[in-house]
Amino acid sequence: MSPVSVAPAGAVEVVRPGPSPLRPAAVVVGAIALVAGLASGALLAWWAGLAVTLVVAGALWMAMIAPRLRTAEERALRLVGPARPADPRGDARLLNLVEGLSPGAGLTRPRVLVIDDEAPNALVLGRDARRACVVATTGLGSALTRMQLEAVVAHLLVQVRDGLTAAPTLSLAFRPARAPAAVRWAAADAAAVTLTRFPPGLIGALRVLGVAGPAAPAGADAVLAPLWIAPPGDATGLAERIDTLEGL
Repeated sequence: MSPVSVAPAGAVEVVRPGPSPLRPAAVVVGAIALVAGLASGALLAWWAGLAVTLVVAGALWMAMIAPRLRTAEERALRLVGPARPADPRGDARLLNLVEGLSPGAGLTRPRVLVIDDEAPNALVLGRDARRACVVATTGLGSALTRMQLEAVVAHLLVQVRDGLTAAPTLSLAFRPARAPAAVRWAAADAAAVTLTRFPPGLIGALRVLGVAGPAAPAGADAVLAPLWIAPPGDATGLAERIDTLEGL
């Protein structure tokens, strides 16, 4: 079932996944395989053409698409810039919250990376729960209270649970120079507060992030802008999200 949220005007908004970033590559593979199959069929027999089509399509898939698909998360995470695994001691609060909230979201604990940067922000990448990776800055932990940080972590986990991270991850892996589609924040915000059952936590967190710019880590690629929980420079959008949450 698609996630549902209530828009500011009270209308029901259904979030539908966007076009797959694999589509262009699949079209190319299919076109080449079809041409090869038609040529073989014309020269030999229909069954030979069909066999050639399948063989060529499989070979091209393995050569062009499969390697990028296997390493999609790592390719996307390169755009984040310098990041390290969360430290069990120095980043204990963040790790504890991820560990504690994951079962409620129906997930196993995802990998957690930390960027040593004062800009408070976070994002999550991954095609599915098994491959998900939460990325947060040290500035996020310093700027937020525990309840506010809990709300941000819940938001990131809900994005994974609801399948909102798959398309952006694949888009970044196959088209790293192009920014992915923005997260449908109204739906993600509403889903996050159903996990914590405390809207003021997310409202407070977004306010703090808004005061900071909002800003992204200095080493992160600009194409990631739509995926940060507080998109850099979008103070207006952040204010609108806060207004919507206050009306829930």
